[in-house]
This record gives sequence, C-alpha cells and structure tokens, in this order.
Amino acid sequence: MSEFYIGYLPKVPAVLAGFLRKVILGLGLLTALVALVLVSAQNPFANSTFEYGKLRSFEGVVVTQPYPILRVARPGEAAEAEQYLLVAPGKHGAENLMANFAGHQVRLQGQLIHRDGRSMVEVVPSSIQLASSLAAVSEATRDLGPVTATGEIVDSKCYLGVMNPGSGKVHRDCAARCLSGGIPPIFITTADITTANDTPKGRGQFVLVGPDGGALGHDSLRDFIAEPITLSAELLQRGDLHFLRIDPKTLRHDGN
Repeated sequence: MSEFYIGYLPKVPAVLAGFLRKVILGLGLLTALVALVLVSAQNPFANSTFEYGKLRSFEGVVVTQPYPILRVARPGEAAEAEQYLLVAPGKHGAENLMANFAGHQVRLQGQLIHRDGRSMVEVVPSSIQLASSLAAVSEATRDLGPVTATGEIVDSKCYLGVMNPGSGKVHRDCAARCLSGGIPPIFITTADITTANDTPKGRGQFVLVGPDGGALGHDSLRDFIAEPITLSAELLQRGDLHFLRIDPKTLRHDGN
C-alpha cells in the first residue's frame, strides 16, 4: 500500500520525506546553476574609478578651449604635461567655473576620476586659487587628417568612472542630462578607426569638438547618445589628448 501524508500525523512517511528531500535539493542546485550562468553571462565592470570623498590637490595651467582642462607639468619633462579634463560637481561642466582662469596657473582641489589612461577632476569650486599670472601654453593642436570611426557617444564624467556602466542604452538618459549640463562628450570606439586610405589607427576615447574645433552645443548630440553610430571626422591631437572634429548636422544613425 502506498504511503500518503495525513495532516494530523506528527511525521511525514519515510518514503515521501525522502522524495521531498531530493526535490528540494534538486531545486536548490538548479537555482544555483541558473544564478551562475546569469552572472557569467554579464559583462564585467570596467576598470574605472571615482575617488569619491578623497580630495587631491592639483596645480597647473588652465586651458578653457575646447573644454576646461588643467595642464599639470610632469617632473623632469618641461615640454610635457598631464592633461585633466575638468568638471563641476553634479551633472555640470566647468565652463563657468574656470572661465576667469584661462591661461593662468591655479591651485585647486578635487576628486579624481579615471579610466584606461584618461583622467578627469571634479573640482571643488571654493578651492580654486590663483597661483601666478598668465602662463605660457605651448602645446599646439595637430591635425592628423580625416578618419572614419564606429562607436558610441557618451558623457565623459560617467564613462570615466562616476557610473558603472557609463555607456549603453541603460545609461542613455543620464548621459543626455550630463551632456546638457556641459560635461564634455567623448566617442568610444568599437572598432579601429581608419584613415582616408583605410589605414587602421586603433581604438580609444576621443573628445568630440565642433567644426571650428571648439566645444559642441550642449544639446547638439541628443539624438545620437548611446546609439551605435559611424561618423566621419578630423582626428586632432594636443599632447596626450585626441579629439574628433565633427559636424553634428551630418550625423546619421548606424543602419544596424
């Protein structure tokens, strides 16, 4: 006669109890396996850092075009400088913050943001102090010629470390607000950029500038943020910074 459970009995029959143990163990193992599969399928977090709450001191020359940048001299290398993109707290660029310091040597404090060799400083507004009068800014911008690049437009602050991930459709709304606030836009490539004669020039992060080499309008890229896009541009270089000079009116969504 088959065993069956009667609710008022103090114990479940042995055969039924053994069956239930196997079912529960099997479900537990299946749940763990599904969790492992889902975790392994996720993209790993980028090696990006926002040193939130950790203030560092910086001293260098302020450049305001195309976007606010602090040029900090490297020890023993008079002609070279580390270049830090500057932003204000929150979803704001540092245009207004640094406008009166163009070409001046300043001291300031801020929180470091960095990823893949590119660094940014979120400036503490009250910390900016004039260190000297006008300083020479000798580094010229080189035009490296026309290129074709495929990738995605993101806001530099989030992508470099404040948000993780700082790219893709999941970050689209946040990036749109940051760019509207004056955060410098950058283009992250998903394939090697190529020159006019199809010579590959590698991948990387490229600061986007307008046709005149200056800052782009805050909302000029709104329809193309976090979308796969292929663009034609002029590749520019100033020190260790690379720029893509584009005309937003010519941008088109990738057919794929």
